Amino acid sequence: MRLAARSPWPALLVLALSACGGDGHATPGGPAGPAATPTPVVDLGPPNVVLVLADDMGWGDLGSFGSAKIKTPNLDRLAAEGARFTSFYVPAPICAPSRAGLMTGRWPPRTGILWNPPDRLHDDEVVIAEVLKSRGYATGMVGKWHLGWEPSDMPTHHGFDYYYGVANGEDEADFFLGDQHTRDTVSPDQFARRYTEYALKYLAGLDRNSRFFLYVAHRDPHLPNSPAPEFVGKSAGGTYGDTVEQLDYWTGQLMKGLKDLGVDQNTLVIFTSDNGPPTKPPGAGGSAGPFSGGKGSCEEGGIRMPAIMRWPARIQPGRVVSEPVSTLDLFPSLVALTGATLPNRHYDGQDVSKLITGELSRIGGKGIDGGRELVFWQEAGRPGALRSGRYKYLRPGMWNTSPTLFDLEADPGERSDLVPSRPDLAKQLESRLREILAGG
Repeated sequence: MRLAARSPWPALLVLALSACGGDGHATPGGPAGPAATPTPVVDLGPPNVVLVLADDMGWGDLGSFGSAKIKTPNLDRLAAEGARFTSFYVPAPICAPSRAGLMTGRWPPRTGILWNPPDRLHDDEVVIAEVLKSRGYATGMVGKWHLGWEPSDMPTHHGFDYYYGVANGEDEADFFLGDQHTRDTVSPDQFARRYTEYALKYLAGLDRNSRFFLYVAHRDPHLPNSPAPEFVGKSAGGTYGDTVEQLDYWTGQLMKGLKDLGVDQNTLVIFTSDNGPPTKPPGAGGSAGPFSGGKGSCEEGGIRMPAIMRWPARIQPGRVVSEPVSTLDLFPSLVALTGATLPNRHYDGQDVSKLITGELSRIGGKGIDGGRELVFWQEAGRPGALRSGRYKYLRPGMWNTSPTLFDLEADPGERSDLVPSRPDLAKQLESRLREILAGG
């Protein structure tokens, strides 16, 4: 593995992520984005892409998503300068299968990742980095991979030119550089700093004219929390809040670094989380905001994430997008936005690039009232839930002993089960879920 030739760019400042925690209760919806095509500042061509992933962060953990205890001015600024997605989903409520879907655009069971390790990606899976690399993009990753543990499973064998991070969780003595173990030992309170340093090393080594895709997968705010000394006691949200505010700081440094490089206008920055916050021990993790459940659950708190996208050349500031979107959609959407070619295989996400840029305010689908259909997966690769338009049907799982049905527009907290009053609709959605799984 090698870095590209050194560039004359000024020293960068940061590339990191975010997180947060709190107990705010912002309204989950909001007005759809404008239907009119936004006018680019200038046609700058395909964007650079920076994908920043938090670990176990809840929907209600950012100020812009309702947190009252944790201060996240940098991420809130990112939201104000870009678009905030209030119905943004992951395909599974736990780390590895969620990350597999993010990287491949496919349901986790297709990828070989049914739940957390020891599962690994199937050898024939195509990762988004491979496709962007074929388009001429420099591709780098820093952070938590969690999709395999052997040297041959590392990101550099899945389309990434560069990788530095922990292959499989939070082991402070299991760092890889490329596909080789290092002797690095990093205490958890320094993970965010270390990932930032190595992300900046990578970017500083790129040719000035290179377009790049950089994936920064942080360990924080995964429990147990260990904020660096300079952040301890800074937040009203306790140790978790300190950790989130630390990540918010590094996000601000990232944005400053992109601006100093002169590339921020044409860089699409995407921030989200891999799944919702842990619910045990009570009060130790983040907040799902107005939603029920958390990590491991196909209730909204486990699968609906905060999400922000900023791209000044194409995304008008201050937009709020309430249309359902999934991390599975990022693969085909980034292919479209970068002018790459989508591989000839089945994808479970769809191209929502025009929703991202504001050219469309709704994409719809085959669901109830023409809404989108999204399938969510629970433990052992079992289908756990179907969102169909405004309704969500849940099969029995770790959170309930019998099927349940909710109207997410009227009851986003999933507190009023409609199965007793609408058994016909529950049966309809169970039948539709089976049909979708069969390829219909």
